[in-house]
Amino acid sequence: MKEKLLHIKELLSYSAEQLREVTDIPQKEAMILLAHVLGCETSWLLSHSNDEISIDEHFFELLKRRVSHEPLEYILGKASFYGKEFNVDSRVLIPRPETEILVDKAVELARELPKNAHIVEIGCGSGIISIMLSLLLPEAKLTAVDISMDALNVSKQNAQKHGVDKNITFIESSYLDNVEGNIDMIVSNPPYIANNESLGIGLSYEPSLALYGGSRGNEMLCHIVDLFQERKAKALACEMGYDQREPMRLYAQSKGLEIEFYKDLASLDRGFWIKEKK
Repeated sequence: MKEKLLHIKELLSYSAEQLREVTDIPQKEAMILLAHVLGCETSWLLSHSNDEISIDEHFFELLKRRVSHEPLEYILGKASFYGKEFNVDSRVLIPRPETEILVDKAVELARELPKNAHIVEIGCGSGIISIMLSLLLPEAKLTAVDISMDALNVSKQNAQKHGVDKNITFIESSYLDNVEGNIDMIVSNPPYIANNESLGIGLSYEPSLALYGGSRGNEMLCHIVDLFQERKAKALACEMGYDQREPMRLYAQSKGLEIEFYKDLASLDRGFWIKEKK
C-alpha cells in the first residue's frame, strides 16, 4: 500500500471532521481508529501530536467504513463489556452497556440457588452473558444456546479468550429444544424489536436474526416465559424493550406468575425477572 507522511494532529483533525456527522465523539473515535492502526495507546497520540508519521491506505479504508456508519466495534473487531474485551463481528450483536444490568440481576438471582445451579442462556450471540456468569459464578453449570452456528463460533472464541471454555456447554438449538436435564435458571437477551420497526443506519449492520422478535416484538419473550414454566426452572431473567413492560406484565399475569421489572441507567424499563412460586 502507498504510504503518506502526515502530522498526527493534522490527520486526527481531518478524520474527526469526516466523522462529525456519524458520531457525537468524532475526535475520540478518530483517535481510537488511528491508535488501532498504529498499535499504540490513544495517550501516545496526544503526547506525540506534532510528530510526523507514515500512514498507509489501511487507515483511510477503516475511516471510510466508519463514515458509512459501520459500527466502530465491527471495524475494530472487539467491544468492551463488563470491563472486559470481547471479539465481535457482523455475525453477532454488539454488546450494550444496559445488558450488564441483566448480568447483575442474574447473579443476584443465582445467589438464591445452589452453587452448582444449571443456568441456560437462550440466544447467546457473542457469549458475553454466559462468559460473565461463568466468571462471576465459577461453580455454576452454564449452557449457552443459539440458533446460529456462526454466533456460537464467536461465543466459543470469546470463552476460550477468557479461560472459561471448559465451563460452558455450547449448543446449537432453537430455544431449549436440544437442552436436556433440569434447568435452575434461564437468562436471555432475545430479539425484541417489532418486525415493522425501522432501525437506525448503524443497526442495519447488525444481524437481523438477533434484533427482530416478531410482529409485536415480544413474541420470543412470551415463549421464553412459557419455557420457564414448562421446564420448571426456579428463576428467569430477561432483557426487553423499553415499551414492553405492560404487555409482559399482562402475559405473566395470565400465566399466574409474579413478574418484577428493572430499569436501565436512563431510567427506562429494560428487563424483568420471575421466580418460581413457593
